[in-house]
Amino acid sequence: MKKYIKDLEGELIEVTNLKEAIFQVAMYMGLLYNNQCPQQQSFARKRQKYWKDLYHKLNQLRTEQE
Repeated sequence: MKKYIKDLEGELIEVTNLKEAIFQVAMYMGLLYNNQCPQQQSFARKRQKYWKDLYHKLNQLRTEQE
């Protein structure tokens, strides 16, 4: 059975390897940008929100599987 999650932009993402997906999203959540101009700060906040949302949804999927 295929597993999907919907991201903040409304796109369906197929999850083929849940453990690896959680690992990758956790890595992206750890990215920080130094010396940002205001436009970059806005982008970085949006990306952090996006990755945190995906991480939460992936962990929900993992909980449902257990």
